[in-house]
Amino acid sequence: MYLMSVEELAEYLGESKRTIYRYIQSGDCPRYIRLTARNIKFDKRDVDAWLQSKKVDPNRKESGQ
Repeated sequence: MYLMSVEELAEYLGESKRTIYRYIQSGDCPRYIRLTARNIKFDKRDVDAWLQSKKVDPNRKESGQ
C-alpha cells in the first residue's frame, strides 16, 4: 500500500490542493483514510481506480443524444 498525502495527490493529478479539498467536500474523490482531522491519506490503488472510473470513450454515444 502506498499512501499519498493531499499534497502528493495534487501533484499526481496536476491539480491544486484547493481542488483536492473541493473534491473531498463534494464527495467526488478517491476513497481516503482519515488518520486525524487534519491528516488524510489516499491509497494510490484507490486513486488509480477512481481515475479509471472517470475514463470516457469518445466513440460511445451517450443515451439521450
